[in-house]
Amino acid sequence: MLGSKKIISLFLGAIFLIAFILRFYSLNQFPVGFHIDEASLGYNGYSMLLTGKDENNQKLPLYIDMFGDNRPSGYHFLTIIPIKFLGLNEFSTRFPGAIFGTLTVVSFFFLAQFLFKSKKVSLISSLLLAIASWHVVLSRASAETIVSLFFIISGFVLLLFSLQKQKPIYCFAAAATLSISFFFYHTSRVFVPLLFFVSILYLYPTWIKSRKKYKISLLLSFFIISFISFSLVFLIKGGAGRFSQVNIFSYPETRLVLEEQIREDGFSTIPVFLTRASHNKVINYSLTFASNYFDYFSGKFLFTQGGLPNWYKVPGLGLIYIVELPFILIGLFYLFFSKNRYHKLPLIWLILAPVTAAFTVDDVPNIQRTIVIFPMIELIAAYGFVIFTNRFKDFKYKAVVVFSAFFLIMNFSYFIHQYFIHSRVHRNWYRNEGFGQMVDLVKKDYARYDKIIVTKSLGGVYPLVLFYMKYDPSQYQKEGSPKDIDHTGFGKFFFVSSTCPSIDKDPSFPKAEKTIHVDNGSCPDYKSLINNEYIYITRKDGTRVFRIVYE
Repeated sequence: MLGSKKIISLFLGAIFLIAFILRFYSLNQFPVGFHIDEASLGYNGYSMLLTGKDENNQKLPLYIDMFGDNRPSGYHFLTIIPIKFLGLNEFSTRFPGAIFGTLTVVSFFFLAQFLFKSKKVSLISSLLLAIASWHVVLSRASAETIVSLFFIISGFVLLLFSLQKQKPIYCFAAAATLSISFFFYHTSRVFVPLLFFVSILYLYPTWIKSRKKYKISLLLSFFIISFISFSLVFLIKGGAGRFSQVNIFSYPETRLVLEEQIREDGFSTIPVFLTRASHNKVINYSLTFASNYFDYFSGKFLFTQGGLPNWYKVPGLGLIYIVELPFILIGLFYLFFSKNRYHKLPLIWLILAPVTAAFTVDDVPNIQRTIVIFPMIELIAAYGFVIFTNRFKDFKYKAVVVFSAFFLIMNFSYFIHQYFIHSRVHRNWYRNEGFGQMVDLVKKDYARYDKIIVTKSLGGVYPLVLFYMKYDPSQYQKEGSPKDIDHTGFGKFFFVSSTCPSIDKDPSFPKAEKTIHVDNGSCPDYKSLINNEYIYITRKDGTRVFRIVYE
């Protein structure tokens, strides 16, 4: 049955449709709220659409600095077209992630096909990816990693195709596609060259007898992606910005632990050379790296609690459905003993996937930095399922298959319920719910008031204000692209660290005749507010986000 190309196309088309619906249904409403990173992506796309420059007045930048993080600008550029036709809103900002997330399901089918030459494995892999909770969540949340993942998978599809056809054109196409992934997320700049190198080294017997022209193109492709990666990180200003913030070598806690160990040894009679041999940077950094690395294979991270940042978490759910676990174990077992070199590539991919993330701290274990690990887990689960069904065809084993399919449906249904019902009200402060309502209210009275003083107690807010105000980018750039430093801002907006600026007024701050104060919703109801008009902005769970006070 699966031998027919038409049947396979129908199945793949159905899977694509499922993926599309899961990623586009109520995309403007779910996830609830709009994270600050999403607002920055959308506003910078809007700014480049209208002015050709980002919020920092940089023309067609490779990196965009929000809070010193220097993020690759690929996703920002992708938002330009949907914003052009749909306007600046949540849907247009999330559109690139949703569409590339959907397309990944197709490229993943071909990756599985080149590795296993099995239509069953390919179709089941695509289905598991289409309904995977981690992939649906990230595809709907303007995650740059989703776009980067599409180009990584597509690039390795082209690489495998080039190995099969022994044609240089596909090899260079693979290098170009893989290089595109570098413009969306930092992790790929280490992972891609590393996996490319290890893969061609491991598959050496399959290409060493090929024509000289192909061998040169293969090695040249590796040097191309390595050079581009090196250039983006070390030769272009801002390339190492984010890594410098989160790497284990500059993390204070690692150094403090080392100092504490040396100090504790000082209370004993241990010789100095033993202290130096036991407590040094090499050992401590290695232990930190190992701890981070194995965190990404923990059951808690993969199956029960998920990872960080919190705004990607679905309450009561891990990243991989628990029903997949036995088939993952079966797949790992058979892949380990397989004599087919291509079958070992998912294992190599799996081993290398957390390496980059293990060198970083802050929000560990991190979903974004290790997104490349999850497709291989889905692929191995699909392979394990097919192995199980092919080897065990007795009635009782068929019953296990039916039960597993039922359990997968239950797992998926539970995810849908948790995501579309519970995530609306579960810890939704992580996704800045209420900011849109607050800005919409302020916008109505913007012309009638002299100043709008906004609390920063809920985090960096200026990208959200820019986004929802649709603040003129050229005007923002003329003002010097001011960030939300205390008592500074743009237009009539001023940002202060005070939780309740309507009450805790800074006497040094210039007064205005008519002022709107945006307080934290937790501010107490003092009698001094009786003569002023105020409105509360609440979340869907009933908790207060803001109090808007009109003076």
